[in-house]
Amino acid sequence: MLNGHGGNVKQICDKYGLNPDEIIDFSASINPLGCPSVVQKAVTEQFNDIRHYPDSQCTDLRKAIAEKIPCNVSNVIIGNGSNELFYLIPRALQPKKGVLLQPTFGEFKDAFSNSNIDVVDFINDDTDFPIINTNISRLKSVEESMVFLCNPNNPTGQLTRKEDIIELVNDNPNRLIVIDEAFMDFVEDDEKYSVMKDAPLMDNLIVVRSLTKFYGFPGLRLGYLVTNESIVNKLMRYKEPWTVNTIAQVAGMAAINDIEFAAKTRQYVSVEKTFLYDGLTMIKGIHPFQPTVNFILVRIEDDGITSSAVQNHLLKNNILIRNCSNFVGLDETYFRVAVKTREDNRMLLDALKIVMDDTPSKENIQKDNVPEFVTG
Repeated sequence: MLNGHGGNVKQICDKYGLNPDEIIDFSASINPLGCPSVVQKAVTEQFNDIRHYPDSQCTDLRKAIAEKIPCNVSNVIIGNGSNELFYLIPRALQPKKGVLLQPTFGEFKDAFSNSNIDVVDFINDDTDFPIINTNISRLKSVEESMVFLCNPNNPTGQLTRKEDIIELVNDNPNRLIVIDEAFMDFVEDDEKYSVMKDAPLMDNLIVVRSLTKFYGFPGLRLGYLVTNESIVNKLMRYKEPWTVNTIAQVAGMAAINDIEFAAKTRQYVSVEKTFLYDGLTMIKGIHPFQPTVNFILVRIEDDGITSSAVQNHLLKNNILIRNCSNFVGLDETYFRVAVKTREDNRMLLDALKIVMDDTPSKENIQKDNVPEFVTG
């Protein structure tokens, strides 16, 4: 799935001779405020700690996370990004089948395949992508399995209510539910949706979170999971040592204790996602989906224009969006944009309006040869 991710700015710029410093990256949904200053300060002050091996148990960070949930330290595992944990879980637990409600984050399927686990895809063919409670009966139809659910879902942004997830967990103890809450920190009223606090108390629930999207340092790679102690012990028998470096642990400790930054981020994203969504609704030929987090899925409704072509055309203006055609259940009529700063959001709206509104531009789009990278 690596070539299908957003955020591949260097790869694209190297291939097509572009300057990475001039690219406005709407393809990766990272905090528009960037990294907290306390993280930069902590990393600088503790940089000399790289002379020593990192704490392989991530003791301090696990303790800090456990205190915030709250749960026991023994319920927490730290990973080199949440992605390491997605691959670890099926490899260690070896379910009979993997179950996915598509479209969703592509790494889930790759994680199952990497462990030679057959996958059952349930395609959500409702173009409004309704909340998952309408599909719980389909998920229940596979008895002994591991279900990966993304909440809020990437790339559709749909939220699943907490009670619906708990219902699914309680329905069958032989069905392990893995919830990806990578974007949950951006969600308003997250207590209505998150099952983080429930995970340590249940026998078949794992919750995975990312620390890098909300705190703006994806280059450091840092994530964690929370589950009951029995599952933790099974996972740790398969987890490689030394995967989380010293600087990442320092950054994580500083970030999760910055309450002011978290509040400021939620307020900022709330305002900007409304601004961007309202602007997108005013552009002819596209349908943006109501956002719940810091990204917006958009469907193209103008015949003859594809997401690959739109991505290609916008890149000529140094704007990179996420072509969603490689998500299972989506096609060349979908793309996703991150919520960024007001200035960047205005630039996207202005450029996209020209692409979709002006007949000469639309004709050029339909004639453009689309380079290879836009398929990702």
